[in-house]
Amino acid sequence: MKLARLIAKNLRRRPMRTLFTLLGVASAMLLFVLVESLSAGLDRAMAGTEAARTLVVYRQNRYCPQTSFLPEHYTDRIKKLPGVLSVLPVKVFLNNCRASLDLVAFQGAPVEEMLAMRGLEVIDGDVERFKRERDAALVGRAFAARKKLRPGDSFRFGSIDVKVAGIFASAEPVDEGVVMTHLEFLQRSGPVNKLGTVTQFEVKIDNAENAKAISAEIDATFKTAEEPTDTRAKIQYLEGATRDLREILRFARWLGIGCVAVVLALVANTVLMSSQERVREFGVFRTLGFREGHIGALVLGEAWILALGGCAIGLLAAIAMVKFTHVSIGSEGVAVGFHIASSLVLRVTLVSIVAGTLAGIFPAWQSARRPVVAALREA
Repeated sequence: MKLARLIAKNLRRRPMRTLFTLLGVASAMLLFVLVESLSAGLDRAMAGTEAARTLVVYRQNRYCPQTSFLPEHYTDRIKKLPGVLSVLPVKVFLNNCRASLDLVAFQGAPVEEMLAMRGLEVIDGDVERFKRERDAALVGRAFAARKKLRPGDSFRFGSIDVKVAGIFASAEPVDEGVVMTHLEFLQRSGPVNKLGTVTQFEVKIDNAENAKAISAEIDATFKTAEEPTDTRAKIQYLEGATRDLREILRFARWLGIGCVAVVLALVANTVLMSSQERVREFGVFRTLGFREGHIGALVLGEAWILALGGCAIGLLAAIAMVKFTHVSIGSEGVAVGFHIASSLVLRVTLVSIVAGTLAGIFPAWQSARRPVVAALREA
């Protein structure tokens, strides 16, 4: 307790230096946490419960939903293939195919089939109203939180006007960032006015081990058709759709490493300056009975408090940002939310402890090993 009081007293001795160090560490850790939470969000998006047993049939050689047009009547032919349990034709409309922090994604599908296949749970609103009214929509809770939408609200995007009939939750995290509408409504709406066509088909199969064979059979069925197909397992489709996000994340990880280096530099600089100012003070402590270990603990404790204090501020800021702004990033219709799990909190805390230890170990060793007489003679 005496050591803790001495550490606290020394940090208060130079309040502006301590404050700026804490803020610098907090800023670096905020960025580090956001990078890692994006990575966690991507992993979560890929871990959908039905991804292994779902195939996505897309237009061949098309890399954006806005350019994929498949005849809706393909549905019946796909249903007849062995191993296929159900087929959901889906029309997709986006505001941006590339990586975007404000992705707006509409998905139109036959209502009864969509509710059955997607396993949506309407947590607020009236699902019967959605079934009755052709311009009504079910909104994913992540999108609703981001846009501050509630049942009964209406909103307009481009030339598409929809009424929010309900808000839904889903076991598939990527579904919670989209707006679900009636298929015909979206086919007839504004810039996507193309009745009888869909963007893709979602195919449920009986056995995930047969995914490759069934995909090949679907593509062979439409190989000579006017609109040939490219069929992949949903997990492969999601990986392709989020490739831009993975490129961003790959660069951001280097930025995260740089943030840890900034923490090291800030804490090491502050602790080194503090220990150099207190050389004579440490000499006095030694004459009063403090041992080398006590002096080292004083310096190392200061480094830990700066690192962990800044980490706590940055972590709380990141949690508040994710919770209250509901920030997400999307690409090709797949919205990925930032996800801060308890494992990430633990990992960030451990990184801070290691950074504080590395930053403080040399000044602590130097202060503890300095001869008492030399320390007392220090000007």
